[in-house]
Parts: sequence; structure tokens; C-alpha cells
Amino acid sequence: MDTRYPTLRRHKIPHEVVHTDTLVSWFMRIAETRPFLDEYLGSPLEVKLLRKAKVRAITYSNQIEGNILGESEVTAILKGKRVVGPSKDIKEVQNYHSALDYVEELAAGTRPVRLADLCDIQRLVTKGLIPERQCGRIRTVPVSIVNAATGEKIDDCPEPYALKDLLDDLWKWLEDTKDVNPFARAFAFHFIAVSIHPFADGNGRTMRLMQHLLLLQGGQRIARFVPSETAIMRSRDRYYSVIRQSRSLVRLDPILEFLAECFAVSAEEVVGEGRRLLRDSAGKTPEARHRKILANAAKHEQFSMQDVVRWLPDIPRRTLERDLAILVRKRALKAKGERKARTYRLAR
Repeated sequence: MDTRYPTLRRHKIPHEVVHTDTLVSWFMRIAETRPFLDEYLGSPLEVKLLRKAKVRAITYSNQIEGNILGESEVTAILKGKRVVGPSKDIKEVQNYHSALDYVEELAAGTRPVRLADLCDIQRLVTKGLIPERQCGRIRTVPVSIVNAATGEKIDDCPEPYALKDLLDDLWKWLEDTKDVNPFARAFAFHFIAVSIHPFADGNGRTMRLMQHLLLLQGGQRIARFVPSETAIMRSRDRYYSVIRQSRSLVRLDPILEFLAECFAVSAEEVVGEGRRLLRDSAGKTPEARHRKILANAAKHEQFSMQDVVRWLPDIPRRTLERDLAILVRKRALKAKGERKARTYRLAR
């Protein structure tokens, strides 16, 4: 019997990571999405996907807790625009945005995550929404895990007097599991910390942000592209069900398999969306335009700006003028004449 985490064991909070066949199969599906995302790191596509991922993480992590704002409203709020909606929900979006930026800052560092970081994340998530004395501080009141959609109590949580020892065990577990698969470790932390419920409010959002932080610290840059909160929100009732199941069985398998499934499904959706964006932008990147100009130039002795506009009718004239200047500068084309009467030909 594992005696390293006596308080977790006494409260029947499972903490042993077992790589079941189902869990491994989900990890394999996550791995299969990585080559596509790695190929486009640093490209305009990366910027679009990261922007969408941030909006969706903020939107759906808050929706899991009952927020009614959708992606369009969240996008507007992040741009500083006014939106119609409950002031509490708008504040939750603003807070989560600040907390997510803070997590990214922590991930860029090299030191291990500390309990103080967890408290800081919760403070940012709940700022202005709950009494100040409950922001960033371990709770001193009893709480329960509740389904935000139905109000149903999922589980009782440990009494406040047990929290210090439970959190000591959790941080020892975090230190002991450095060599565990980063996804399994982050998902397990998510569940164990939610089971402890160290704060009076904001536990779910805080632990989803901690999962994100642990994945990034574990070298899983893919997590920036993948808002698994999207899939969790779609299966919110299952989310609460597997929390109850894992507590009842005193096993991590149900929650780990569920969270891995959500991440894999979300990752596959991101890849699918990325491929659609590529298809939609085919021929519109500078490189694609240059190839098309040169291919048409090879069919003509000489050509004018009007010819190029005819070849690429969907591209603004000023953009095409810049493209021609670049190709001349690269000596792929030669230009002759004044600007209005200028002609071009392929450099031989």
C-alpha cells in the first residue's frame, strides 16, 4: 500500500496513474495531431489558430461554470468592445483572460509550480466576483462540488482543517511524478485538486488553467492550440459523472480517460479547422501568389500590371504591385519603363 500521501489516502482521493489501454489509445490520437501543428509553427496559420484557441478556452471554461456568453461576445470583450450580457459574466471573461496570460508567463519560466501560483491564479479568476478575503486564499468554509447547470451536488469536499495536509500531499505527489507522461500528470492534478477543492470558489476554472500550465511546463506546446474546454463543455454532464465515478471507485482511470478523450477530440477539431483555413487561403499567401505570377509570366514574352490583375482578380492591386516589386528585387522578373507604362518579363 502506498503510504507516501497519507491524507489523500485517508480522504479516498485516488492519485495512482495507470496507463490503461483506453488512455494510451487517446494519447496516440493526440500524438497523431502533432505533425500538422508542428509544420505550421511560426506561420500565419499559427496566429489564427492560437487566437481561436484563446477565445474558446475562455468561453467554454466559463460556460462549464454557467456563464452564458458565447465566442462572439468573448471576442468582442477581448477587443475592448461593449457587449450586452450580465456584468458578472463579462467580468468572468475579463478575469479568465488575465489568468490565462498569467499562466503563459509562468510557463515561460523554468521554476517548478508552487502553491502560491495556484492561489494567484484563483485570485485572478475570482477578482471582483467574491469577497476579497476569499480571493487567493485557502478556504475556511465547507464546500461541495456542484453541477453548475443543474445545481446537483456531485460530492462533498474535505473539511477546511484537512486542506493544509492535503495540499502538502498534492505538492509531494507533483514532485514525485515528474517523469510521468505530461498529459496523465496534468489531467491527474486537475482531478486531485478539484477533489480537494482548496478555494471557496473558482476551483474548476483554476484547475483547468493549472492543467494548461502543467502541460506547457511538460513541453507540450500543442496545448496552446487545443482548448479542450470545448469538448468538456459539450459533455459537461459526463465531466461531473466521471468525477463522481473516480471518487466512488477510488481510481483515476475514468477521469483520465475522459480528459484525454476531450483533449484528443479538441486537437482533431483544431487540425480539421487548420486544414480548412489552408484550403480557403490557397493561392492567397505571398508565396502562392508569386508562384502563380511566375507561372503566367513564363507563357508571355512580356506583360503589364493589368495582366497580373487579370491573372489574380481576387487580390488587391496594391498587394500585387508589392509582389511584382519583390520578384524584381529577387531578380525573378525584369522590369522596363516608367511606372504607368511599365512592363515585365521573366528573367532568363
